[in-house]
Amino acid sequence: MSEESAEKISGKGTLGLVIFGPILGLLYVCLLPLIALMTLMLALPELASAKKTDILENSSACMSCHSSQEFTKTFRNKEKMSVFVNAKDFKSSVHRFLSCSDCHMNISLESHPGSAAAYESKDAFAVKAALACRNCHSDAQLKAKPNHGFIANKTNAPPCTSCHGAHTVKRISEWKPALSSNNQYCLTCHSQKISKKQKNGEMLSLSIDPSMLAASVHNKHNCSDCHTEYSKTSHPVKQFDSNRQHSVAVSAACNKCHADKYKAVSESIHYKLIGEGNLKAPVCTDCHGFHAVGPKSTYETMSGVPCKKCHDDIFKIYSKSVHGVAKAKGQHNAPLCSSCHFAHDVKVSAMTEKVKGACLGCHKDAEAKHTKWLPNASLHLSAISCAACHSPGSGKGIYLKLYDQETGKAFTEEQMVKILGTTGEGLSQKIDPHGDGIESDELWRLVSRMNEKGTNAKVTFIGKMDVSNVSEAHQLSYKKNAVKECENCHSQGSDFFKNVTVAVVKADGRLIRHKAKSEVLGSMFSLLTLKQFYVLGSTRLKGLDWLGIVMVFGGMAVPIAHITLRILTSPIREAKRMNGARKEGKR
Repeated sequence: MSEESAEKISGKGTLGLVIFGPILGLLYVCLLPLIALMTLMLALPELASAKKTDILENSSACMSCHSSQEFTKTFRNKEKMSVFVNAKDFKSSVHRFLSCSDCHMNISLESHPGSAAAYESKDAFAVKAALACRNCHSDAQLKAKPNHGFIANKTNAPPCTSCHGAHTVKRISEWKPALSSNNQYCLTCHSQKISKKQKNGEMLSLSIDPSMLAASVHNKHNCSDCHTEYSKTSHPVKQFDSNRQHSVAVSAACNKCHADKYKAVSESIHYKLIGEGNLKAPVCTDCHGFHAVGPKSTYETMSGVPCKKCHDDIFKIYSKSVHGVAKAKGQHNAPLCSSCHFAHDVKVSAMTEKVKGACLGCHKDAEAKHTKWLPNASLHLSAISCAACHSPGSGKGIYLKLYDQETGKAFTEEQMVKILGTTGEGLSQKIDPHGDGIESDELWRLVSRMNEKGTNAKVTFIGKMDVSNVSEAHQLSYKKNAVKECENCHSQGSDFFKNVTVAVVKADGRLIRHKAKSEVLGSMFSLLTLKQFYVLGSTRLKGLDWLGIVMVFGGMAVPIAHITLRILTSPIREAKRMNGARKEGKR
């Protein structure tokens, strides 16, 4: 080849490099990322496959046994536990990258399978196995959320697996559904055996039976409807002085939906006792329960009535009464506790018209029926409680209460203390200064002082007959057994009038009882202090008897003396008459 030809070829090559070199370089720069991306895409499946090597590959020796659903182990207490591991479930868990020995570090092919007798029970095994969780999850992580730390760091904390499971551990976002959709968020923990210790050392169970919650009348509510301070993001840890204080505190949540019932309860004797610091008095949850609140009909049966929890002795008496026997036989209209005392507005029943009103509410024709055989039926019904006659085996007593004659209302202890300018203890001293039973003159002095110091007050004692003991009012018998004999009351020395009590009523209806001597009913002072209480043949005033005798004999003495005097003086009168006649004759 000539030099000229070589130069021509060289020139063309140089020209080609000048023209195509930049183009090739540009193509290389543009294709490099594409080549890298394609290489990565080809490599990812292999990496993923290596990373997702499932339990069957990593722990094939373990799964040769644990893939069997019939595989179980038996503990010393004879409990059995399945040791089946579902490989599919494990691959979807957060621990899918771990091998069996990462958690079960004390197990090797040389020493496994070990004897299940090494553990007393299934729970003991679970506690031991759950210790492996702390190899990865530090105490700081466990305490990150107060509610979790409160449970996880207790000495008797349940094992992690009781809430999270063993081989199917999910992420929290996958594990707990949203609180707004259902209550499983809360039940994931509270369906387990968990509890907390109160300040006094009492243990409070925080476990909730999901089946009972589902059967309650509140099964459409979310937990946060009542537990308003708790949510998915807020879970305060509270501690009370005692379990009882906890019950009283949480019952206030009922007010949110049941304002009318809560208002009625706030005016009841139970609520007043709570306000006075008596934590034994019932609150909403004592009668209705916490998470297993049943329908109204549940509490209207002999087995479901909540009152017997506190008043079991009275309920046993009621059970043998005419009402209790009828209720037990299935007569659903037979009265139960709430029929007379009402469910929420429970008042003090002693010596009140409220219970009698409940009786007449069912027995509407009672007064008309009594009129057919009982003289002054309305007077008897106003002065004698229903139970006094219809509980024939009960003790009877007369209760004297101070009334304002103008208003017809009884004076309360608070009113009497204010009028007399004293205290509760001072009032007791004024009523019974010697402490040996109130005498008639002491009653009269009390009425006098009330009239003197009271503004426009016209004070008198009014007596009523009732049973001696509250429980006896519940042993009502059949109508044929009721007391009907008049002489039981209307006879001298009647046993019904030997038990006399001065009853001072407090503003909430409770009675303060002061023993009085039975003579107060038949004393001359009774004319002044018991103007509206007189029982023919029983509360006779002996003074009036003597006065009557004097009046009778005095009345008889006048004509007898007159006749006797005329007989004795008849000769004198005859002589005067004869003497007068002679004088007339001489004229």
